[in-house]
Amino acid sequence: MGKTKKQKNILEETEERRFPLCGREGKGSQSCETFGELCGLWLQERYTEVKKSTYFNYHYCIYRHILPVFERSALRQLSGDEILTFIGRMREKGLADSTMNSVLITFRSVLRHGIRMGDLDDSLLQYCRMHCRRQESRILIHQDSLPMKEYLLGKNDIFSVGVLLCRGTGIRIGELCGLKWGDLDFSSNTFKIRRTISRIANPEHSDGQPKTVLYVRPPKSATSAREIPIPQYLADILRAMRKDGEFYLLTGSTVCTEPRNVQKRFKTILRHCKMQDCNFHAMRHGFATACLEQGIDCKTVSSILGHASTRTTMDFYAHTSLRQKENCINMIS
Repeated sequence: MGKTKKQKNILEETEERRFPLCGREGKGSQSCETFGELCGLWLQERYTEVKKSTYFNYHYCIYRHILPVFERSALRQLSGDEILTFIGRMREKGLADSTMNSVLITFRSVLRHGIRMGDLDDSLLQYCRMHCRRQESRILIHQDSLPMKEYLLGKNDIFSVGVLLCRGTGIRIGELCGLKWGDLDFSSNTFKIRRTISRIANPEHSDGQPKTVLYVRPPKSATSAREIPIPQYLADILRAMRKDGEFYLLTGSTVCTEPRNVQKRFKTILRHCKMQDCNFHAMRHGFATACLEQGIDCKTVSSILGHASTRTTMDFYAHTSLRQKENCINMIS
């Protein structure tokens, strides 16, 4: 029996699975002559070393931005001026700083590979840099989201409860989409993050096939696979709604939804509540900020968020809020 259209558009990695190699065939340990050959070799080696979603991000950066410029460039003739011109042209195109940063991270990694192989001079690395100011992440302050909380509690549907679960625990949008009823344990009132969902380039893309697919995979790290308490006020609501353990929480079926659908519905909720526009991820920032402002230790917050280290938590969330500044001034005054 053939797969349904929905099943074709979902790629699930529940065990080690080989995907078709999207990069060009490498030459093993043999030296490369062009930058295009070097990119293919580098992609081939990354294929077994990184998560598939990371691999396809590398693949996109190389095929969309790097190879159109450098595919036929001779390695021995590659110059710093060419790299600077490449960076300048990306700026002229108006690419987002985040996109340019991803492209240059990939470009530097390919350069380093060529340097290790003895095909490139390490002086080229100094040209492959970009200075950009990191934009402050939008934070949906917990206090500011109280109107949304009251509105969603009144709706009493599973999507509303799912949004509140994110607001109260800081889980990622892909983790919410991947949550199944079997991940909830009502005896201990906890739930486990066992999978996450994202949209990636289709590794089996061909004529008639979609260019992208939903990618269902285990959490990206050991710390991302975690157990989290269910907020007390949601436990009884979820218990009354529960379905078969194999059903996804948000859909009530064996077919998952995707982050962009959740994002669209979230924006509608914000408009209904007359709240300032923000992305779904702003709730995660708001949760983390609220925890730290309440004096909860960073190790606990880091564990709930699924960060690999407390340093990640501090780097992202331990900025000083205006409320903290006011408290400091008033204490001294």
